[in-house]
Amino acid sequence: MLFLVVMVSFHLMKQSDTCSSLPQLSLDGDYILGGLFQLHEKYGVTGTVTDTENRKPEVLQCHRFTFSSASYQQIQVMRFAIEEINNSTLLLPGVSLGYEIFDYCSDLLSYGAALDFLTQKGRGAIPVWNGTNYRPKVISVTGPFGSSQTISVAPLYMSEMIPMVTHGASSVQLSYKNRFPSFFRTIPSDKYQVAAIVRILRQFNWNWVAFIGGDNDYSRDALTVFQDEIRPANICLAYQDTIPQNQSLIGRLFNNIAMFNIQVIVVFANVEFVIPFIQKAIDLRVKEKIWIASETWSMNQELIKKSQIKRIGTVLGITVQRHKDLRGFDEFINNTVKSRHENACTDMDLKERCGQICSDCNSTSAQTIIGEDPTYSFVIYSAVYAVAHALHNALRCGTWNCADSEIIAYPYMVTEALKQVKFKLDNQSIEFDENGDPPAHYDIVHWDCKNKTCSNVDIGSYLTNPTPSFHINETLIHWFAGTKVSTKFFKSMQVYITHHQNTAWYSN
Repeated sequence: MLFLVVMVSFHLMKQSDTCSSLPQLSLDGDYILGGLFQLHEKYGVTGTVTDTENRKPEVLQCHRFTFSSASYQQIQVMRFAIEEINNSTLLLPGVSLGYEIFDYCSDLLSYGAALDFLTQKGRGAIPVWNGTNYRPKVISVTGPFGSSQTISVAPLYMSEMIPMVTHGASSVQLSYKNRFPSFFRTIPSDKYQVAAIVRILRQFNWNWVAFIGGDNDYSRDALTVFQDEIRPANICLAYQDTIPQNQSLIGRLFNNIAMFNIQVIVVFANVEFVIPFIQKAIDLRVKEKIWIASETWSMNQELIKKSQIKRIGTVLGITVQRHKDLRGFDEFINNTVKSRHENACTDMDLKERCGQICSDCNSTSAQTIIGEDPTYSFVIYSAVYAVAHALHNALRCGTWNCADSEIIAYPYMVTEALKQVKFKLDNQSIEFDENGDPPAHYDIVHWDCKNKTCSNVDIGSYLTNPTPSFHINETLIHWFAGTKVSTKFFKSMQVYITHHQNTAWYSN
């Protein structure tokens, strides 16, 4: 690890301006909050360059992946929250927050941007540790969204106790404080999401199910928890598999699902895996199934608007608790779009700066940004506010100002303050338990396709605070068969399960 730090330090001292964020995605301030967002996603590569070519470490090509307007909206939420805090007279009075936000399209292509947050404030290099504190560029990091990405990059920040307060990384691994001591999140741990899914299965006596995931920690960890949860519930995992990256192989999964006569399919995967999987289901005319969607895709508007989506069956899903639109956000977006010409920047200006190129950012309309799925808006908003409250306490700010304080806050001080933080935001309590996790509160949704188009309808909820509670209103569900589906096929039997190319016998 020390060798890595020395090598990185040398590299960044030689190229102190190597990393530069996108136009409008940086703001100076007394304390800088870092942001890592997947502005370009790999599930739809544009142009003629292959992924193999993209993986050359000397050529950073995030912009050749597919632009995500949803991630762009999430970036704007972070900017909006910081601007709102800077205009507050009660929170951090006299102290200005800035931000540095990078496109984190993959671990390999974006590691330079992640390392840039560790450079010493005002010097552009990572110093070799000499037993004294140094001030890194950022006081905290928000993001990345995915669990695998977060697990990969987190050790960089844990070593300096830089707090990570993320909005999408829900893997149960991240609750392990011995590995992630300065990690916090505003989205619940997946152990609660899996518990909610199992409650749905129990509600309808669905005990013969498939579990389909992606090739990452988000899905693998959830599968482990799922297997533990279903045993006492007398639910049989009849088949489980991983969505292959080679889309031509996805059909094999549906062949196996048909062979085992499975009607209920839990799809616990990131949207980049789910979109081609569901599209293949439509193409293969898979129909009359029950689909249980994890929170990453249950509210995805691209999927719910797909032609023939209603043919695949009934979709129920879990989503993080949603809130009313953030007051003032629409106006903020309209002002941002109007001011773009003042910060015009060509792609050529950023060619050698950690791949931070985004031609689509300047062409995305205010209507598109505002119209994106707001599922993660509040958890990003509350993540920024959690850092601000922790910094406020670390600086020992008074009600009216922090200007008289001579305290300089270091990241480890903010980490300690986050453990104690508790405040109300939009009438919801924001706090973290001993693992850095928030209380769980999920909405249960149904894709209502009774009309020509499908829409998301809330049908229930699952929460853990103050006591565990589960509710679902079955009358709001429009089943593909016109009535509730029962798939209670067995009491005790042996099941032949295929997993990739390996086979094994499991007894219920």
